[in-house]
Amino acid sequence: MRVEVRAAQPGEGAGLAEVWLENARYYVDLFPDDFRMPDELGLAESIEERLAASASASQLRLVAVVDGVVAAFVSARLIDPDEGAAREMLADRVHRRVHIEALGTANAFQRQGLATRLVEAVEAWAREHGARFISAGTYLESPVAIPFWEQRMGYRRRMVIIAKRLD
Repeated sequence: MRVEVRAAQPGEGAGLAEVWLENARYYVDLFPDDFRMPDELGLAESIEERLAASASASQLRLVAVVDGVVAAFVSARLIDPDEGAAREMLADRVHRRVHIEALGTANAFQRQGLATRLVEAVEAWAREHGARFISAGTYLESPVAIPFWEQRMGYRRRMVIIAKRLD
């Protein structure tokens, strides 16, 4: 298996959309009250537009390509402290940090180390840009995401978002 981890490029919108939809199906099947299928119509084109837009120095979009196929992706952003950071309670708020906004692997490529390679690449990018902290959000009840983040990658739970459906 030949794996290339690199910046996502225009022309990969359809492949990225496919991975996104596979991941959505997985979570919808397990947790239908908390997840929904994204609109497929225009999804690949929307991703393509984002890929074609000039990249921001504070945004990182990587893919893992296996034998020419987009197999996994990650999106992360660099966050600088804001003007009021010195008055914040959270230790990370006074430092440059990175947040991983999305991470996904196609079903056919699960458990082959692609997500690990992508997160390690984001961590290296974060260090190169002077970030002192890195975070990611994930679904607390996920049978695959929690072990990945905590056991494989060494992240720890730090915050919980409490939610309630109002309908």
